Amino acid sequence: MKENWKALARDYLQQEKNRNINLLSALEGGLAEVKAVNERGCLLCTGGTVYQLAASDTQAALELFRLVPPDTTMLEVQDTAQIGPLAQCFQPACIETYYNAWYEKASITVPEIGAQVYPARLEDAPDLARYYHMPGPSSGDAAAVERYLYDRIRSGTVFCVSLDGALAGFAGTHEEGSIGLLTVLPAYRRRGLGTYLEQVAIRRALERGHIPFGQIAEDNTASLALQRSLGMTVAEELVCWMER
Repeated sequence: MKENWKALARDYLQQEKNRNINLLSALEGGLAEVKAVNERGCLLCTGGTVYQLAASDTQAALELFRLVPPDTTMLEVQDTAQIGPLAQCFQPACIETYYNAWYEKASITVPEIGAQVYPARLEDAPDLARYYHMPGPSSGDAAAVERYLYDRIRSGTVFCVSLDGALAGFAGTHEEGSIGLLTVLPAYRRRGLGTYLEQVAIRRALERGHIPFGQIAEDNTASLALQRSLGMTVAEELVCWMER
């Protein structure tokens, strides 16, 4: 039975592809495991710790939520209309809403700007943590930010960019596959480096056979404009992250 779950989950998520592109990317990229699926929804788990829930109605969402382990700290909900009932059950410390943005072309042109791109090393984590603003309840916890960067660097998905031999910025992907961590050091801002970092991140995702996608806070108009300028499609629907 379980061998068919991935296909069933894919079929369900494809019904609202724009809303569910993040789950489809995680599923197709081999990052997510299907924990439950039926004609009214599905529940995915990424990295053994992050749960993602898509359901056609609140009752179906609540039924799937019962399968989420009690020690889970991060839950993504695809339909913001279900935030209230699920938040009552999950009791998050933080709720944030985002737009999905994804790249549908098969390739991307990355301009030559004289930068060196190289994989981040574990010993880089403390330095990167000085500049990275992590969303959620751990945003002010320097040790938590550093631990998170260590984890992402170990996954091999974080890269750095240097100009004239000095660190200028970095980016990577979060555990569920979204492009993120995008940070330009203060001395290099307003030089188009944010665009360059995302172009490199998109190319790396395409090379791994993943659907390049990111999640942008609904009030981050500058980032939304950047996504569109890069040819990304921005969903009309919001998705929700809950963290405790």
